[in-house]
Amino acid sequence: MPRNPRFNEEQIQFIMENKHKGAQYLAEELGVKREDMYHWGTRNKISVKKRDYPAKDCMPSNRTAWAWPRHYSKNKKNLVMRDGLRCHYCDYLMSYDEAQIDHVLPKVRGGSDAPFNLVLCCARCNNLKSTLCYSCPEFRNAISTPVDN
Repeated sequence: MPRNPRFNEEQIQFIMENKHKGAQYLAEELGVKREDMYHWGTRNKISVKKRDYPAKDCMPSNRTAWAWPRHYSKNKKNLVMRDGLRCHYCDYLMSYDEAQIDHVLPKVRGGSDAPFNLVLCCARCNNLKSTLCYSCPEFRNAISTPVDN
């Protein structure tokens, strides 16, 4: 069981200013174990998990761009109304059931669930794209090859 570290006011101030850098960073700076840092944070109701925030210039200036709910089934209806039922990448005309939601900039590369980052695409393009970005040469070459029937 982890011990209960005690911190003075100066150390607590340091923790509060740097908690977004994560427990590992804080533990190294304060000379305690990472597990003890998590235990202290839990006991004091302070999250010491590492969070990397995007730069402010990457965020949309218009807050209404984030207005759609996170549930993709609701987003799909909004995307059909916005873009129609054509694949964003290969212009294939799909049915509503065939259409899949894709992140233009994948979440693993820093994308979000914001409406401006979501498009409808066919299953083939969605599978080819996977975690690549739209401008990746591998994806652009794969999408330009014809489909074998």
